[in-house]
Amino acid sequence: MLDFRKKMNLTEEDNIIILGDAGICWHYTKKDMYYYIKEWENYESVPMLYFLDGNHENFDILNSLSIENNEGIVSDHIHWLKRGTIKYFENKKCLFIGGAESIDNFNRVEHLSWWPEESITDQDISLIDIGQYDYVFSHTCPISILNEYKFSLCDLSLDQSKINHNSENKLEALKNYIDFNQWWFGHFHKNIKLNDQFRCLYKQWEVLK
Repeated sequence: MLDFRKKMNLTEEDNIIILGDAGICWHYTKKDMYYYIKEWENYESVPMLYFLDGNHENFDILNSLSIENNEGIVSDHIHWLKRGTIKYFENKKCLFIGGAESIDNFNRVEHLSWWPEESITDQDISLIDIGQYDYVFSHTCPISILNEYKFSLCDLSLDQSKINHNSENKLEALKNYIDFNQWWFGHFHKNIKLNDQFRCLYKQWEVLK
């Protein structure tokens, strides 16, 4: 995360958005958070770094942050975008909704390497305004998109019928009652444009247009 700043010649005029699992708030000791704050804020020209929550987040830490305008304040230039946050970037109306299920949560320890808050809830969806959005940014994607493009997105060695897709189902409900131009997500560790609206991003950076 820190190396790309110089590669992209980033300045304080830039805004970076990470689509979940940023690794900033993970260990109970907060050592990740302190490390990233130090490295990011000591950069010679500090861009704003925004991230939405994925399924690998320490929600005990996230929920302890000070909140301003629905953003968790990690540091002056690192903010967590809570579910349902609406912000404008490049005059584009952007909706943010993190969350997804960990397919290996049975091997994880609650409040140490797994948190039940990872899942999108009905309440998360109910708080989002019906309307038109230029961009929707999420961690996972609606279930219809997952089903249509599962051969491109999923590990086919896993039995998808045994995986909890609660969050994808919640996002399907959202997809059906808002209008949007683009929907970008990152959960599946792939860089692929699925169709004219949906794109999965992992180790790839796109400029908002």
